[in-house]
Amino acid sequence: MIYCDEKDGMQQLVDKEDGTDGRSVARNCKELQNQGMDHDGPNIIYPFPDHPETIVLVLCDQTTQGGGWTVITRRDDSYDELTDFARTFEEYAAGFGDVNYDFYIGNEVIHALTDSSLNELWVTMEDTDGVTGYAYYQYFHVAARNEYLIPPYMMGIGIYEGTFGDGMDYHNGQGFSTIDQDNDDSASVDCADKYSGGWWYKACYRACLTCPYGTGLFLWESEDIDYPLSKAQMMVRPSTTCT
Repeated sequence: MIYCDEKDGMQQLVDKEDGTDGRSVARNCKELQNQGMDHDGPNIIYPFPDHPETIVLVLCDQTTQGGGWTVITRRDDSYDELTDFARTFEEYAAGFGDVNYDFYIGNEVIHALTDSSLNELWVTMEDTDGVTGYAYYQYFHVAARNEYLIPPYMMGIGIYEGTFGDGMDYHNGQGFSTIDQDNDDSASVDCADKYSGGWWYKACYRACLTCPYGTGLFLWESEDIDYPLSKAQMMVRPSTTCT
């Protein structure tokens, strides 16, 4: 678990006359925004209803499309030190990296965030030619690790709009695979082992935002064009379109 304070850029939210912190516990960055967090940066949330004392350090985006987004993964090949995303199932479950650079928040946290209410997903991307784009999904959900009759951390997604094409529909309904746990649909290839990133592989992928930099595998693919990427960020927030 990573903790942070003001030196890490975490905004301190104070609303009582005596200078003490008068916030209620925030489960996500949208609730932090409602409590007064008004800029992008790291902060802490309490996302687990069964373990309400557990603190998680997250990166919040409070500017894109009205803010309130909790960033679940960020990749950027311009960082001096790049995080290795060829990780085990347990590492992807717990999360890894540094929220000030590239990281994966962890499937346990993603499940907690998306299981407590309807959530939407925003993906920002930049390809290797410097072209930027986005994909927005009105519905995004990651199931539990051990849910009856479905694969671990199964991803549900739908209702796309954006500029880079729908790269995620192909992965809808897939479990999460890693280099040491194969949950894809391919009978001939272990996708995660072959492509060195944990993901919701099918047979194998059209989008992979955890695959290695500089190989053409870190990719977003639509029906019309493939975008080899240099940067990508995925973030979720409680739905603004559904109740």
